[in-house]
Amino acid sequence: MERNKIKVGITQGDINGTSYEIMLKTFQEQRFNEICTPVIYGSPKIAAYYRKALNINNFSFNSVASADEAADHKANLVNVLDDNAKVELGKCTTMSGEASVASLEAAANDFAAGKLSALVLNPINTSLTADLNVADQFDFVKRKLQVDNTVTMLVNNTLRVALLSGASPMRDISKHLSIDNIVAKLRIINDALKTDFAIDKPKIAVLGFNPNCMGAATLEREEKDIIVPAIERANSENVLAMGPYNADLVFGTDLFRQFDAVLAIYYEQGMVPFRTLSYDDGVSYLIGMQNLCVAPFQSIGYEDAGLDKAQPNALQSAIYLACDVLANRAQYKQLTSNPLKKHNISD
Repeated sequence: MERNKIKVGITQGDINGTSYEIMLKTFQEQRFNEICTPVIYGSPKIAAYYRKALNINNFSFNSVASADEAADHKANLVNVLDDNAKVELGKCTTMSGEASVASLEAAANDFAAGKLSALVLNPINTSLTADLNVADQFDFVKRKLQVDNTVTMLVNNTLRVALLSGASPMRDISKHLSIDNIVAKLRIINDALKTDFAIDKPKIAVLGFNPNCMGAATLEREEKDIIVPAIERANSENVLAMGPYNADLVFGTDLFRQFDAVLAIYYEQGMVPFRTLSYDDGVSYLIGMQNLCVAPFQSIGYEDAGLDKAQPNALQSAIYLACDVLANRAQYKQLTSNPLKKHNISD
């Protein structure tokens, strides 16, 4: 697959935050228009506002009517807002929430229709969009694509952390803690490491639910009755999972570097160390589905809006990841399309 044929849809995020600044800084660098064909779902009027606010005079988006008209080697912008959309820098407004959803809706529709090779989701304020049935962008995309069994994986240059459960209350963790669910997630992680990251024999570390979960004599019910049997079943299916491990050991001693991914049992167990170790280049990646959807690991940035302080590293990492995964998938498909026939040497 030629990289300039990879059409990457990008939502505008919150119009009162730093997403436009980050997109402008990213696509001023021509290299990003060479490795893919970017299609931003936003507003030429708002883009012009930020160009003026940031004193950017040597770049503008290529306005197109639809993703079908997107030109290679240019950062294209599809207008999804009317002229009433108004920027209020750094403010949490109803209009910014509605604008976020308009962008997400348009991009997700094109994504579901197969017009985009990948989708990148800039951050939105979900407190503004819950009433619009968008409490979580990944869940919104999954509903649009009618897929269910997925895993959120947090990715940077040195670390991959998969989350068994989402950002749910601790009292609900037990709903996700079952042998079948853990094995199903380990299968998805194993397949993604092979196809998306070009790892031949992935090794996955599984964290425990309780402290001091590594000694047989100290195993609590969750480890003894659920996590250990799940690991054993996954191993029987040729999924190389190991554990359970204490989270502080895995992340505090760099043990994670000996594995290709870590499965965290609950949200905070994986999210906190990833935030600590990720700095500014992290990406959330929704694995387990044919369509490729990622989100830069960055804040909305109300406090820095319009001040020329925002750094584009996370968005750039998300674009690179999307392009690399698509290339790895194409290579994997080619390598496995005509496998060598096995012969019994005794014949």
